[in-house]
Amino acid sequence: MSIFTTLFSLKHKFEKSFKTLNNIYISRENILNNFDIFQNLHPSWDVFPVLKSNAYGHGIREVATILKERKIKYIAVDSYFEALKIWEVSNIKILLIGYSLTENLSKMNFKKTSLVVYDLGTLEELVRIWKPVNIHIKLDTGMHRQWIYIDDLPIFLEYIKNYKNINLEWIATHFADADSLNNSYSIIQENLFKQWVEIIKNAGFNLKYIHSDNSAASVKWFWKNTCNSLRLGISLYWINPLEPDDKYFNKLANLKLALSFYSTLILKKEIKKGEKVSYNCTFEAQKDMTIWIIPVGYYEWLSRKLSSNGQFYFKNSSLPILGRVCMNLTIADITWVDVKAGDRIEIISDNLSKDNNIYKMAERSETIPYECFTRLSETIRREII
Repeated sequence: MSIFTTLFSLKHKFEKSFKTLNNIYISRENILNNFDIFQNLHPSWDVFPVLKSNAYGHGIREVATILKERKIKYIAVDSYFEALKIWEVSNIKILLIGYSLTENLSKMNFKKTSLVVYDLGTLEELVRIWKPVNIHIKLDTGMHRQWIYIDDLPIFLEYIKNYKNINLEWIATHFADADSLNNSYSIIQENLFKQWVEIIKNAGFNLKYIHSDNSAASVKWFWKNTCNSLRLGISLYWINPLEPDDKYFNKLANLKLALSFYSTLILKKEIKKGEKVSYNCTFEAQKDMTIWIIPVGYYEWLSRKLSSNGQFYFKNSSLPILGRVCMNLTIADITWVDVKAGDRIEIISDNLSKDNNIYKMAERSETIPYECFTRLSETIRREII
């Protein structure tokens, strides 16, 4: 065991000795269920789970720990710092899909890291440091984000051919509109991708991994006969990215929410009719009320757009949010519910009939579930259940 791993273990044990007010619970069973759905859709493919952005807010170490129960060749992350967190709990190889500063390349462990290359400057630095490295090129077939334009590809291929320490092992693209009912733009992208995969192969490159599919694309038909792997992002954590009217929607009907979020009642107050609550006095009591303080605010995750516009739950009882959401505190109406200090309050529910399910809270926050998940503060303790 390395000194780094030992120190992490000691720090983790010390932190675990403290009871926390807020807890996020990650379901081992549901993470594995969601992974298996995609593996079963493509039994001969490699499925690469995407754990960027703290595993979409779920906890990068926790999800990496769970995934050790499956035969996975690579986990995709955005930064090398995320890779280091994963290696605290797993020896899995890493696909580094985010941009890396060239001055950091010499410090990276390329025996365990495959690097996505976005510019010639990165290739030049890889030659200068002369480390053997497997690289990954993403082609821009229409997303127009950070990938390589197809017109620039011949320059990259020629450069790679000239330097034996660089091995082009991967080729990929990314769909801009795969979750749409209209697949026409995705078909254009896929046709371009097919053409350039053949060009790369004909240029003498032996591509080990070819992938264009995210969660949405991997259940549709336009991937046929091109790819041998897929990137599993948001659907690893439950979200079905397809529209309910999509004919492929039900292929993901058995996805399960992997996360639950609970907080704690900490302080009870009785207020009179006409008294005001929280910042800017936006809520005024229309009757005598019992309110409780809950230690969750916009730092932890809760959008200010949920001020007087959201719900928590105690068992099956709805607890309306009153007034402004604060940085670390929120106030709820618990007038008609029998509770006591220390009782656990459900912040995010996996029950779609409740108003605190992730879809409803995202809608009221005027955003998408992806953002809601990724905004969950890393300071909240995650526990595998």
